[in-house]
Amino acid sequence: MHALFLSMALAAISPATEDAQIANAEAELMGKDDVKPDPLTLAGSRARVEKDTLVLTLDDGKTVRLRNRCTVAEEEPCANYKLAAVLPSRGIFVVEKLEDENHEILLIEMANGKQHSVDGPPHFSPDGKRFLTCRVDEMNGGGAAVWRVAPGRYVQEWKDDRNSVCGRWSGNDSVTVGVYAAEPSGKPRPMTLVHKGDTWQLR
Repeated sequence: MHALFLSMALAAISPATEDAQIANAEAELMGKDDVKPDPLTLAGSRARVEKDTLVLTLDDGKTVRLRNRCTVAEEEPCANYKLAAVLPSRGIFVVEKLEDENHEILLIEMANGKQHSVDGPPHFSPDGKRFLTCRVDEMNGGGAAVWRVAPGRYVQEWKDDRNSVCGRWSGNDSVTVGVYAAEPSGKPRPMTLVHKGDTWQLR
């Protein structure tokens, strides 16, 4: 009964709202501050902040606790965690891990709390079997990658190291990607990433 109640708490989050959260997470990573809707508000009882800790409640009622370790006196690299999106249709929390000038995205499974590190917020294909991540990062290097959803893990099928922004999927085997030639300034070049046989081709 408890697990059913927790699942119902996320039932009102529509696919459009999930997509909006991902778009906002990317915008925030690129320096834009007006992020709506707030994932913490959408998550309801499934996520909260206690002092310096992000607390995520899993389907079985157990919790994952991610403590922000940065302090004024901290000299070693330290991490801050922020809920970026709640995706009940994919069964994951999306968490930003910010560490000095670097960042990564953690996908945390709602079923068991397992954590997966990826390069950017996930853009899922219509069938949910794959997702695209994109990254613009002048200091640490950008890139785009396609991941396949496999039992208990995500398998990287393709990667490009140029600074990139994600576009939309047109079916399950084709997605647009905006690729910067060098420094991420002006508009990226629109390209199409196509799945042919066992490979991906960027055109």
